[in-house]
Amino acid sequence: MDRILQPILKVQTLLKKHDIFSEEELLDFQKLTYLTRAQIIKLYNKFCSFNPDMSDPKNPVLPQTFLFLLPELNVNPFMDRIIKVFCPHVQFITFEHFLDMMSVFSDAAPINVKASYAFRIYDFDEDDMISHKDIQELLNRLKSHNQLNENDCDEIINYVLLEADLDTDGFISFPEFEQLITKSPDFTRAFKMII
Repeated sequence: MDRILQPILKVQTLLKKHDIFSEEELLDFQKLTYLTRAQIIKLYNKFCSFNPDMSDPKNPVLPQTFLFLLPELNVNPFMDRIIKVFCPHVQFITFEHFLDMMSVFSDAAPINVKASYAFRIYDFDEDDMISHKDIQELLNRLKSHNQLNENDCDEIINYVLLEADLDTDGFISFPEFEQLITKSPDFTRAFKMII
Protein backbone atom coordinates (compact mmCIF):
# COMPACT_ATOMS: atom_id res chain seq x y z
CA MET A 1 0.00 0.00 0.00
CA ASP A 2 2.83 2.39 0.87
CA ARG A 3 4.45 1.82 -2.51
CA ILE A 4 1.21 2.79 -4.23
CA LEU A 5 0.49 5.87 -2.11
CA GLN A 6 4.01 7.27 -2.09
CA PRO A 7 4.11 8.24 -5.81
CA ILE A 8 0.60 9.70 -5.57
CA LEU A 9 1.58 11.79 -2.53
CA LYS A 10 4.73 12.96 -4.30
CA VAL A 11 2.71 14.12 -7.33
CA GLN A 12 0.21 15.87 -5.07
CA THR A 13 3.07 17.60 -3.24
CA LEU A 14 4.59 18.81 -6.51
CA LEU A 15 1.24 20.06 -7.74
CA LYS A 16 0.68 21.98 -4.51
CA LYS A 17 4.09 23.65 -4.52
CA HIS A 18 2.68 26.53 -6.51
CA ASP A 19 0.46 27.24 -3.49
CA ILE A 20 3.57 28.66 -1.83
CA PHE A 21 3.16 31.75 -3.99
CA SER A 22 0.10 33.93 -3.85
CA GLU A 23 -1.53 34.95 -7.12
CA GLU A 24 -0.01 38.40 -6.64
CA GLU A 25 3.49 36.93 -6.24
CA LEU A 26 3.05 34.81 -9.36
CA LEU A 27 1.91 37.90 -11.25
CA ASP A 28 4.99 39.76 -9.99
CA PHE A 29 7.23 36.94 -11.27
CA GLN A 30 5.45 37.15 -14.61
CA LYS A 31 5.99 40.92 -14.76
CA LEU A 32 9.67 40.60 -13.84
CA THR A 33 10.44 37.74 -16.23
CA TYR A 34 9.48 36.58 -19.70
CA LEU A 35 7.84 33.46 -18.30
CA THR A 36 4.25 32.33 -18.05
CA ARG A 37 2.61 31.31 -14.80
CA ALA A 38 2.79 27.64 -15.85
CA GLN A 39 6.51 27.93 -16.66
CA ILE A 40 7.24 29.58 -13.30
CA ILE A 41 5.46 26.78 -11.43
CA LYS A 42 7.19 24.13 -13.57
CA LEU A 43 10.60 25.69 -12.87
CA TYR A 44 9.85 25.94 -9.15
CA ASN A 45 8.91 22.26 -9.07
CA LYS A 46 12.05 21.34 -11.02
CA PHE A 47 14.21 23.41 -8.65
CA CYS A 48 12.56 21.85 -5.59
CA SER A 49 13.01 18.33 -6.98
CA PHE A 50 16.73 18.70 -6.16
CA ASN A 51 15.97 19.06 -2.42
CA PRO A 52 16.99 22.67 -1.84
CA ASP A 53 17.39 24.40 1.48
CA MET A 54 13.79 25.44 2.16
CA SER A 55 14.51 27.90 4.99
CA ASP A 56 12.73 30.41 2.78
CA PRO A 57 10.20 28.34 0.78
CA LYS A 58 9.54 31.24 -1.59
CA ASN A 59 13.22 31.50 -2.53
CA PRO A 60 14.86 28.13 -1.84
CA VAL A 61 18.60 27.70 -2.21
CA LEU A 62 20.65 24.97 -3.89
CA PRO A 63 24.38 24.42 -4.15
CA GLN A 64 25.65 25.87 -7.41
CA THR A 65 26.66 22.36 -8.46
CA PHE A 66 22.94 21.70 -9.06
CA LEU A 67 23.34 23.53 -12.37
CA PHE A 68 25.77 20.83 -13.55
CA LEU A 69 22.87 18.38 -13.39
CA LEU A 70 20.75 20.32 -15.86
CA PRO A 71 21.08 18.73 -19.31
CA GLU A 72 20.69 22.17 -20.89
CA LEU A 73 23.86 23.35 -19.16
CA ASN A 74 26.09 20.34 -18.66
CA VAL A 75 26.80 20.10 -22.40
CA ASN A 76 27.16 23.84 -22.90
CA PRO A 77 30.78 24.94 -23.49
CA PHE A 78 29.97 28.23 -21.74
CA MET A 79 28.47 26.67 -18.61
CA ASP A 80 31.03 28.23 -16.26
CA ARG A 81 30.41 31.69 -17.74
CA ILE A 82 26.63 31.28 -17.60
CA ILE A 83 26.87 30.33 -13.94
CA LYS A 84 29.17 33.28 -13.21
CA VAL A 85 26.82 35.76 -14.91
CA PHE A 86 23.62 34.48 -13.31
CA CYS A 87 24.88 33.41 -9.87
CA PRO A 88 26.33 36.29 -7.89
CA HIS A 89 26.94 33.92 -4.97
CA VAL A 90 29.87 31.60 -5.50
CA GLN A 91 28.56 28.60 -3.60
CA PHE A 92 24.82 28.57 -4.20
CA ILE A 93 21.96 29.60 -6.46
CA THR A 94 18.60 30.87 -5.29
CA PHE A 95 15.34 30.09 -7.02
CA GLU A 96 15.03 33.74 -8.06
CA HIS A 97 18.44 33.67 -9.79
CA PHE A 98 17.50 30.39 -11.47
CA LEU A 99 14.24 31.97 -12.62
CA ASP A 100 16.12 34.98 -14.01
CA MET A 101 18.47 32.70 -15.93
CA MET A 102 15.69 30.58 -17.38
CA SER A 103 13.75 33.72 -18.29
CA VAL A 104 16.64 35.11 -20.34
CA PHE A 105 17.04 31.76 -22.11
CA SER A 106 13.29 31.46 -22.79
CA ASP A 107 11.76 31.90 -26.24
CA ALA A 108 9.88 34.98 -25.04
CA ALA A 109 12.94 37.00 -23.97
CA PRO A 110 13.59 39.82 -26.45
CA ILE A 111 16.77 39.83 -28.49
CA ASN A 112 18.19 42.90 -26.72
CA VAL A 113 17.97 41.12 -23.34
CA LYS A 114 19.55 37.97 -24.77
CA ALA A 115 22.28 40.08 -26.40
CA SER A 116 23.06 41.82 -23.10
CA TYR A 117 23.59 38.52 -21.29
CA ALA A 118 25.43 36.92 -24.23
CA PHE A 119 27.83 39.87 -24.23
CA ARG A 120 28.57 39.34 -20.53
CA ILE A 121 29.02 35.60 -21.07
CA TYR A 122 31.44 36.08 -23.99
CA ASP A 123 33.39 38.88 -22.29
CA PHE A 124 35.70 36.38 -20.61
CA ASP A 125 38.08 38.94 -19.11
CA GLU A 126 35.13 41.07 -17.92
CA ASP A 127 36.46 44.38 -19.25
CA ASP A 128 33.13 45.39 -20.84
CA MET A 129 34.34 44.78 -24.38
CA ILE A 130 35.00 41.74 -26.51
CA SER A 131 38.60 41.57 -27.60
CA HIS A 132 40.68 39.37 -29.88
CA LYS A 133 41.50 37.29 -26.80
CA ASP A 134 37.79 36.88 -25.90
CA ILE A 135 36.94 35.74 -29.43
CA GLN A 136 39.89 33.32 -29.31
CA GLU A 137 38.52 31.85 -26.07
CA LEU A 138 35.05 31.59 -27.62
CA LEU A 139 36.47 29.69 -30.62
CA ASN A 140 38.53 27.41 -28.38
CA ARG A 141 35.37 26.43 -26.54
CA LEU A 142 33.40 25.86 -29.72
CA LYS A 143 35.90 23.92 -31.78
CA SER A 144 36.01 20.20 -31.23
CA HIS A 145 39.00 17.94 -31.74
CA ASN A 146 41.10 20.87 -32.98
CA GLN A 147 39.26 21.13 -36.30
CA LEU A 148 40.50 24.71 -36.61
CA ASN A 149 44.18 25.48 -36.65
CA GLU A 150 45.64 28.75 -35.39
CA ASN A 151 45.57 30.38 -38.84
CA ASP A 152 41.90 29.45 -39.28
CA CYS A 153 41.09 30.93 -35.87
CA ASP A 154 42.97 34.15 -36.65
CA GLU A 155 41.14 34.44 -39.96
CA ILE A 156 37.76 34.03 -38.21
CA ILE A 157 38.70 36.52 -35.48
CA ASN A 158 39.83 39.09 -38.03
CA TYR A 159 36.61 38.62 -40.00
CA VAL A 160 34.46 39.01 -36.85
CA LEU A 161 36.33 42.17 -35.89
CA LEU A 162 36.05 43.51 -39.44
CA GLU A 163 32.27 42.95 -39.39
CA ALA A 164 31.52 44.00 -35.82
CA ASP A 165 34.18 46.53 -34.77
CA LEU A 166 32.55 49.55 -36.38
CA ASP A 167 34.85 52.14 -34.79
CA THR A 168 37.95 50.02 -35.62
CA ASP A 169 39.43 50.28 -32.13
CA GLY A 170 40.22 46.55 -32.00
CA PHE A 171 37.36 45.74 -29.61
CA ILE A 172 33.66 45.00 -29.89
CA SER A 173 31.62 47.24 -27.59
CA PHE A 174 28.16 46.24 -26.43
CA PRO A 175 26.35 48.44 -29.01
CA GLU A 176 28.50 46.90 -31.76
CA PHE A 177 27.83 43.40 -30.41
CA GLU A 178 24.10 44.09 -30.23
CA GLN A 179 24.07 45.28 -33.83
CA LEU A 180 25.96 42.13 -34.89
CA ILE A 181 23.53 39.89 -33.00
CA THR A 182 20.46 41.48 -34.57
CA LYS A 183 21.87 40.50 -37.98
CA SER A 184 22.22 36.86 -36.89
CA PRO A 185 18.98 34.93 -37.46
CA ASP A 186 20.31 31.86 -35.64
CA PHE A 187 21.18 33.69 -32.42
CA THR A 188 17.74 33.53 -30.77
CA ARG A 189 17.36 29.86 -31.68
CA ALA A 190 20.76 29.02 -30.22
CA PHE A 191 20.52 31.22 -27.11
CA LYS A 192 17.69 29.36 -25.39
CA MET A 193 16.83 26.54 -23.04
CA ILE A 194 13.63 24.59 -23.32
CA ILE A 195 11.41 24.91 -20.27
